[in-house]
Amino acid sequence: MIRAGDRVIAAVSGGADSVVLLHVLHGLRGKLDMELGAAHLDHGLRGEEGQEDAAFVMDYAGSLGLPCVAERADVDAYCREKGCSIEQGAREVRYGFLKRVLLDQDADSVATGHTADDQAETVLMRLLRGSGSSGLSAIRPVRDGWIIRPLLDVTAREIVAYARKHGLSYRTDRTNEDQDVLRNRIRRHLVPLLQKEYNPHIVQGLSRLADVTRGEAEYLDAKATTFLADHARLEDGKIHRLDLDAWTNTAPALQRVLVRRLVRTLGGNEERLRFDQVEDARAWIGRGPVGRIHELPCGIRMECRKSELVLCRGPLTPFRLNLEVPGRVKVPGTNLSIRVAEGSVETAPDASAHRAVFDAAAVRRPWTVRSREQGDRMSPFGLSGHKSLKKLFNEWDVPRLLRDRVPVVTDGMRILWVAGYRQSNEGLVTGKTRRVMVAELMEDDPVA
Repeated sequence: MIRAGDRVIAAVSGGADSVVLLHVLHGLRGKLDMELGAAHLDHGLRGEEGQEDAAFVMDYAGSLGLPCVAERADVDAYCREKGCSIEQGAREVRYGFLKRVLLDQDADSVATGHTADDQAETVLMRLLRGSGSSGLSAIRPVRDGWIIRPLLDVTAREIVAYARKHGLSYRTDRTNEDQDVLRNRIRRHLVPLLQKEYNPHIVQGLSRLADVTRGEAEYLDAKATTFLADHARLEDGKIHRLDLDAWTNTAPALQRVLVRRLVRTLGGNEERLRFDQVEDARAWIGRGPVGRIHELPCGIRMECRKSELVLCRGPLTPFRLNLEVPGRVKVPGTNLSIRVAEGSVETAPDASAHRAVFDAAAVRRPWTVRSREQGDRMSPFGLSGHKSLKKLFNEWDVPRLLRDRVPVVTDGMRILWVAGYRQSNEGLVTGKTRRVMVAELMEDDPVA
């Protein structure tokens, strides 16, 4: 978890677990050759008590000669805005704060005070929810490469004994007694019942279960990475295309992992996906009618094609942008831009699906880059007459899910180019052309 020379930030709430964590890490500074700091977040849920917790943590860190960053957040307002539970909102706000501290302090990791009891409670919560192996792996010792849990194998009893031995004082959070919170009911009632009536070492047993299922989950996750590398492709960071034949020959256990991975890759919150929602998606993929769209609760939409599955996040808001000539404009909701420049006919490149070339004297300006609109018609290059854009999308086999993302370039009246697909017959280069306008659909620089 910690390498020589690392800078570690301890997340300290003021409770026994985090106070012991800071004390232990402080004692190991020399042995581990690390720099240490502390961070505390008042969630704004406990009024004066929360402020007292913050003062306690600042004083304790100061007594150890350690720097401490403390902030106050409005978790209640965050939860109202996001429509999530207080527990979920507090967690999201807390980890957002810790990530900011990590970056601001140029630290290597953030240590949290999770214990074996926290692990056992989390496993029980996910058992009750019907989670699979990934969920039952519960709290990971190292997460996302920057969160570490040094006390994850230590029980709450050992924490209290350590604090007593070293004369450490700590704060008690009264919200941990709130029986409306599932975790509190599991901690106060279910775990003691299991210890008394079934297994006095249930905490250690559930922690071992988490270790075993974590290994299985990591194995499946590695398989999912290989599968996606071989049978899927991510377009401009927004769209996934997956080979349905390969999916059909994949074991159900791996399919469940893949559904969650696809959701995560596209920016959805996989942690809010219930098992039945994953199963519904898994049953639909490969069996849904061609062209039908299926929506997941996390904002991801899927469309079954003849041989592939197309996924993207949410519908795109219609857009209309002016494009000066010469100039460049970013296509909303994508990692693409359209650039247009004027040049001589002698140096003009060949036209393609991603490049259109026009006689500069035969097209009006400025141009418009927009999403499709009802009633759109164009005269495709090489064909006589006009066709509706809807019919052309069908002929070009453009997924319904992606049609609103296709940029349509016009001169204000006529469709000049459906970027990425076909140029129109408008303003074509002829033997009399002297100057040309070249429009290109380009992928943006990821760094930019």
